[in-house]
Amino acid sequence: MFDEQTTQSDAALIARVRVGETNCFGEIARRYQPALMRVARSRLGRADWAEDVVQETFLAAFKSCGGYDSRFSFRTWLWTILLNQCRGHYQHRLRSVPLEPWPKECEPTIVSEQGDESGSPLVHLLAKERSAQLESLLGQLSLVQADALRLRFYGGLKFQEIADAMQCSLTSAKNRVRWGLMRMAELLQTAGAQGTPPSDLATLKREEC
Repeated sequence: MFDEQTTQSDAALIARVRVGETNCFGEIARRYQPALMRVARSRLGRADWAEDVVQETFLAAFKSCGGYDSRFSFRTWLWTILLNQCRGHYQHRLRSVPLEPWPKECEPTIVSEQGDESGSPLVHLLAKERSAQLESLLGQLSLVQADALRLRFYGGLKFQEIADAMQCSLTSAKNRVRWGLMRMAELLQTAGAQGTPPSDLATLKREEC
C-alpha cells in the first residue's frame, strides 16, 4: 500500500483519510516529519520540545482534515499549523538551556529558485553553520525574519509557500528572508564569526540587497 501511496498527492491521501482510510495519514507524517522537526527544533531549541510540537501538529491536522479545503496546498496548511503550535510553546522556551548537537539530518536545506539567493556566499555559510552559532544568530533576528529563514532553509519551502504559511504577501516573504540574511551578515561582521574576512562580508551584503 505504501508503494502506491508514494505516488499520490497530499490531497489524494487526505481524501482517503476523510473516507476512513486513516492509515494513509501515516504516509503524510512520513513525508513531512523530518522538515517539520528541523524547523520546530530551531524555533524551540530542544529536540524533545520539537517532537512534542510536531506530534501535536500532526494530531491537529488529522483532527481537522475534515475541514481542509483541497483547493489550497496541504503542505502550506500543515506548515501554518506547525507555526501556530510553535507560538503556543514559545513562552515555555528556556533560553538558558544549551542547545543539543544537531544530527546530520537536521542541517539546513538549500532550495534553488531562479533569481533567488541560493548561490550567495551567505547561503553557503548558512549551510556550513552548526548548532549554537547559527541558532544564536537566528535568535537575534525579529521573529518573523527568523521564522522565514527557518522555513526557507530548514523546511525547504519556496517563497510563495512561506508567504502562505506565514499568511503574508509574497513580497513580504521575500523581504523577510532577504532582510534576515542581511542582518545575519551584519551580526557576523560585528562578531568576526569564523574569521570571515570583512571583504567577504561586504560582498554578502551587496548580493543580498
